[in-house]
Amino acid sequence: MTEIAYDPVMGVLRMAIDVAELGCQPGIELGAGASPFEVIPLAWGEERSRTRAAAVAASCGLRPAGFLAECASRPGRRVYGWGAVVPCDNAHGSGPAEPGPQAGLAGVILLLESAPPAAGSPRFSIPWLLVRPESRRLGVGRALVAAALGHAERLGASRVTIDTLDRWPEAVAFWRGVGFRRA
Repeated sequence: MTEIAYDPVMGVLRMAIDVAELGCQPGIELGAGASPFEVIPLAWGEERSRTRAAAVAASCGLRPAGFLAECASRPGRRVYGWGAVVPCDNAHGSGPAEPGPQAGLAGVILLLESAPPAAGSPRFSIPWLLVRPESRRLGVGRALVAAALGHAERLGASRVTIDTLDRWPEAVAFWRGVGFRRA
């Protein structure tokens, strides 16, 4: 695992994880433990998925329209997404639990598959991981990362990258904690 780039002007730090080595890394347990939420795939063509993801973006201080525009699939790139659904208690005990407040998404992650200009293997990156402030430090981010990396592995990815800002030490620590590294 190596750092691919660092931009000192903008403070952008690129980190990577070798997908083939996920099971070989000691101390990294992405999907370990029971959690009070379920990770579900989001279909970007469906209005409901887009609305639910936009609500998470808004709760994190982002403009929903801008977030959704950045998340669009277009020629040369495909976007996959997952959400962590937090069920609410079913007080009546009849039927399955319904999603919690605000469409029930505690967090959203996107995986971007982009084709290089020349012939070659696709590149994979995680452009967004958003977790509602009230749902942070509960394992939501780790569960979402596990879903995205598992999907990338099934698509044949050898490496997945992320970009974060070096002025966000909590984000850098999170990505290191799930196995992403810089040189």
